[in-house]
Amino acid sequence: MFNCEQCGCCCRNIGKVFWAKNMALSNGICKYLNQETNLCNIYNNRPIFCNVDAFYEKYLKNKMPINEFYAKNKLECKNLQVLMIKKK
Repeated sequence: MFNCEQCGCCCRNIGKVFWAKNMALSNGICKYLNQETNLCNIYNNRPIFCNVDAFYEKYLKNKMPINEFYAKNKLECKNLQVLMIKKK
């Protein structure tokens, strides 16, 4: 299972993803993010692209090892965290 840090960085940048713009508020933050807790208000019913494990199972399990997919996700997570720090 992917270990999410619950930092909210991916949810705070959802408006930059062209296929997820309908989920974004005018400031680019996901409309389902509780901005105080960084938790998803629709977690159990979130879209598949917000669920690292379900996305991997449906689309990538025959294309790459799961540890490689987790590593790529963790790298992008760290990149977003750095960008968010620079924005402040």
